[in-house]
Amino acid sequence: MKLSLFENQKNVLLVGEGNFSFAVTLANRNLNINLTATCYEKNVVETGKKNIEVLKAMGIRVFCEVDATKLEEHDILKLEHFDIIVFNFPHVGGKMRIEKNRELLKKFFMSVKTILSKDGTILMSLCNGQGGTLADNPCRNWNDSWKVVEMAAYGSFILVGIEPFDSSIFQTYTVTGYRSLEKKFNTQGSLTHIFKLVDEPNIHNIAPKEKIELSMIQEDTVNWKDFFKQLLCFKIKIESCINESFIQNYYKFDVTFSVDSHFQPVKLYLVLYNFAGLLINDVEFIGSYKFSNLKETQTYRITYKSNKFPLHRKLVVHIHNEIIGSIIENNLNVIVSR
Repeated sequence: MKLSLFENQKNVLLVGEGNFSFAVTLANRNLNINLTATCYEKNVVETGKKNIEVLKAMGIRVFCEVDATKLEEHDILKLEHFDIIVFNFPHVGGKMRIEKNRELLKKFFMSVKTILSKDGTILMSLCNGQGGTLADNPCRNWNDSWKVVEMAAYGSFILVGIEPFDSSIFQTYTVTGYRSLEKKFNTQGSLTHIFKLVDEPNIHNIAPKEKIELSMIQEDTVNWKDFFKQLLCFKIKIESCINESFIQNYYKFDVTFSVDSHFQPVKLYLVLYNFAGLLINDVEFIGSYKFSNLKETQTYRITYKSNKFPLHRKLVVHIHNEIIGSIIENNLNVIVSR
């Protein structure tokens, strides 16, 4: 976490502070920011009480009993907006509580958007491996992580950057465990995840600005990868969700529709790119089935992944069934099985 993230005159809110040692460390850096520090607990440990006295002596607001998952309900905070909101090492307590920690992150991101300024930033520091991004070293399996990118998507936040949490910058910060107990935990290799609030994907914003004509593509193109290689040959700027990023999560869903003898796969790829290319990472032919009446159906598997839009499973299910299905039907004159 770089100090350059804390620009002059910014309103900064710290949640989940525990013993308030991070708040004191930040306040002592003389960053010329408007700082508010909060913790979840009602009764903080002795170290926390001393730090609260230090903060108040510096004119810094301190609130206890602030639930980071219900910020919109706080009598004072709900009336304000903050440019930067920091949540360092969130945890529900106990061991092997992955699902509960995911829920904590999810509820935080859904709540925090209500008090975040326009173009505001969320800084969330997690221990190495917890976030489940490609920046973790070693990279943990997505399903064994806290899925921070997906949990953030529930609040319409997207990951825009990751940087090491440099503890040498905050030498007096004492990272403690559950309920502000003085027991420390290892933060070596920890990462600060930087999030911004963006629009959710919808039928109007998931299409690339520049469209591709069928005449630009070889008609015998039979797979998405070859189709996309041809796009890269054009001088126009190709927009896609497959750019390098730290995002590891993706979602795969199948679509089945009837075809006639004149159907060309390249037309499917063209339609999917022109109308939803900012969400689609891959399209794979799964197989076909011919009925006794000579009717034929084909099944394709679409992979959704994006570093432009926040995606979570429930949202992608809706996009796949309602938006993508309608796009295919309206532009290929086929009937999608639902």
